[in-house]
Amino acid sequence: MKTICIYKDKYFLGAICASLGVVCFIYTAQQSGEFVYLTIFVATFLGNYLPPMILNYLTKDKLFVYEVVSKDVNSGKVFADKMRSYNLEVNTSICFNSKLKKVVACRVYSKSKDNSKLIEQTIPSSFSYSVLKSI
Repeated sequence: MKTICIYKDKYFLGAICASLGVVCFIYTAQQSGEFVYLTIFVATFLGNYLPPMILNYLTKDKLFVYEVVSKDVNSGKVFADKMRSYNLEVNTSICFNSKLKKVVACRVYSKSKDNSKLIEQTIPSSFSYSVLKSI
């Protein structure tokens, strides 16, 4: 349970689960005293809550590259212009799909999580895209 919570960036709930697990382990080992339980709970909570939060704060946003392929040339141009209006870096090229129809392939560069969310919300459902993560 702790691992699932930490994976989903729910550090507080993950730390609570880890702390309760350790307290239950100490209880089954039959250590006596509520102070022991409280001390172990707080120590485990802080040990599981603070390090991921500090690491998440210190890590920089990575560069994400979205490769988006439109279903036709006009919709691809509109999409590229919309991305440029958001001040995002866009590279476009004309290519052919499997039916030998001209389409626009766009590479959109995102430097932050907010830009990534904006790009994903803007991509129409009829377009195909993939995400490349750069360092």
